[in-house]
Parts: sequence; C-alpha cells; structure tokens
Amino acid sequence: MRALLTALLVLALASPAMAAFTGPGSGPGPQGSGPQGGFHGPRSAGITRAADVARAHDDAHVTLIGHIVEQVAHEKYLFRDGSGTVIVDIDDKDFRGQTVTPKTRVRVVGEVDYDHGNKEVDVKFLEIQR
Repeated sequence: MRALLTALLVLALASPAMAAFTGPGSGPGPQGSGPQGGFHGPRSAGITRAADVARAHDDAHVTLIGHIVEQVAHEKYLFRDGSGTVIVDIDDKDFRGQTVTPKTRVRVVGEVDYDHGNKEVDVKFLEIQR
C-alpha cells in the first residue's frame, strides 16, 4: 500500500514538469486544439538543390523541383534540376496514379538517405508542377 501511494505521489508531482520548448517563435498551436508538445518556431528550409544532397547529413529534409529523367532500378530514378542530378527512391504508391515523363516538372519532398556509402533522396511526396 505504501509503495502504491509513493508511486502516485511521484506521478502527481512529475506531471507539471513535462513541457515543450517555449520561447521566440514558439507561439500557441492551432486554435481550439489545446496545448501541443514539441517545437513551434521557424523551420530549416532544408535541401533545395540536387547538387547539395551529396554534402547533406543523413535524414536532412529535402524539397526539389525538377525532372525525373530516367529509371535506374525498381523504384529508383535519376532526378535532375538546374544544379545537377541525384538518385531518388520513389515508391510506386507515391505516384498516386499520376503519369510522369522526363518532360514533366515535379516537386519531390523527402529526406536524405545515406546507405552503403551512397546518398539518395527517400521521397515521401511527389507532386506535378503545372
């Protein structure tokens, strides 16, 4: 019984200590959603050029606009923008029924994947740019 009361007391005292960062740029969450945990503030733009992927760290956020010019393997494609080329990994489902050709301008959003000495972009979202 004493152990149970001790555990309840510790939990009651510890709960107010759980909080997220509050400071410059960390305004309140969306209206009516109640308190939200995590960081609320400016975000890094991430990588926006194919040429910069080679120097980026693993899991860096990537948003590229350009063209998928060639399929090099199953779900692996050569992506080209004005700065150069990079291999992008796009799951078949991420095309969402859209037909893309080398002339189609697309925006891909994902993250740098550093695997076995090679860097590529693991695409989470693909959108045709009109």
